[in-house]
Amino acid sequence: MTVGEKIQYYRKKIGLSQEELGQKILVSRQTISLWEMDKTLPTIDNLLLLKELFCVSVDDILSDAEPVEESKKEPREAYTFQYTKYDLLEVFKQLRTPFIKRAIRSTLACAVLFIFLVATEAPDLLIGFLLGYLMISIITQITGYRAYKKAWLPTENIFSKNTYSYSIYDQHFMLSIIRNEETTRTQKVYFDDIKKVESIKNHIILNISDQIFIIKKEKLIDNSVFFSLGERKYENNDAKKPTDRLKVVSAILLILSIVTIWGGLLGVGILSAFNQAMTENMWVFILFLPIPIASIVFGFYLKKKGYKYKPNVIVGVIMVVLLCIYGSFTFIFADLYSHSDEPIINAEQLLGIDIPEHSRINTMDKTTGNQSMPRGYVFYTSDIYFDNTVAEEFEKDLPNNAKWITEIPNDLVGVSSYYCDVIASDYYIIFNKDTGEFNKLPSESGTYVFINILYNAKDNTMKLVEYRIEYVK
Repeated sequence: MTVGEKIQYYRKKIGLSQEELGQKILVSRQTISLWEMDKTLPTIDNLLLLKELFCVSVDDILSDAEPVEESKKEPREAYTFQYTKYDLLEVFKQLRTPFIKRAIRSTLACAVLFIFLVATEAPDLLIGFLLGYLMISIITQITGYRAYKKAWLPTENIFSKNTYSYSIYDQHFMLSIIRNEETTRTQKVYFDDIKKVESIKNHIILNISDQIFIIKKEKLIDNSVFFSLGERKYENNDAKKPTDRLKVVSAILLILSIVTIWGGLLGVGILSAFNQAMTENMWVFILFLPIPIASIVFGFYLKKKGYKYKPNVIVGVIMVVLLCIYGSFTFIFADLYSHSDEPIINAEQLLGIDIPEHSRINTMDKTTGNQSMPRGYVFYTSDIYFDNTVAEEFEKDLPNNAKWITEIPNDLVGVSSYYCDVIASDYYIIFNKDTGEFNKLPSESGTYVFINILYNAKDNTMKLVEYRIEYVK
């Protein structure tokens, strides 16, 4: 029997005209006619479509052998299954396991990174980014699980209302779906097409082309072929197939794309530990862009090959957008800080104090834009960082210097700056520029300009704030 005769035979067997068959596989009636007259052959893609439509294998279509009627064959095994809510609940719990495992892995990874950032005393903003990402991840996982559960409900209703009849042959099984004593669908499934088998307490779950087949163990004979299917090593047997290699690459790129945000956070945290310039270090996120871009490109390559591609493209696009947003902070806020020594020099000359050689200074001009400070108007703030050796020498002289105080009296709190942290800091100076007095309240009501200096011995950091405040005696 020729290929064309086979196509005609199977077409008539399922009761389709040439035009109807063409509509189902998106080709013209003339194309079907040319196939059946053996003037042309179907492409590989069309053969796969014909295979699914005719419920046969590609070999059945291409071989010279005469088609064998299934009804004339005696099946090796035959089963009829009906499913209770208990059956479907057990299967649902098994199928939802990957969602739960993924959520746990994601949460644990965030927790480990959070502990690392806290242990390395990373900037608060960086930790905030991580917590924000964790919240987004949790919301996404919950939304995905709820969507999956919602999608499962119609499937559960379908399974519970139908009777499923399985007839098992040497290389395949025939599935008939029966509702109200009428067969609504018949499907031929080859064992070689099975990609995954999961054996749970009372059931065997077959995954074939994203279709789920549920086999009840209690009704199977002891040496049933379904038991042997669970012992086959599908991943190992198929590992050499190109499709599975593509799946592995797809999964790796997908996972790497997701963790690029963590990689960027980790990179910014490590770099900021050295130069205390987190905002300026956000360009590190840009370094991770090639990974999600590669995922997007590979996704379209999968599409060209006819495989699933959307997860790679969707995740890749999301990560590219996030990395670009975070990476752009370096350029958007490039002028947010200045690193001039001018605030230190002015403070030393004005207050008559010595500030040691610093490793970094970040000064923010607060006079641009509106302020919503609850206490006073701030002109600028400077965060100054010192090396350990320099800080130790500096701290030796602080207890003997009357200009520095170790705590702020209650009456001075009202004229301290908004940034004055009386818990984290160890030494303070509140200097009145208008009166030239240290750590004293003005003798009269009025508007005064102050310089507030706070030193944290634990972190070897100093904050210098100049501000204007209205004092009422």
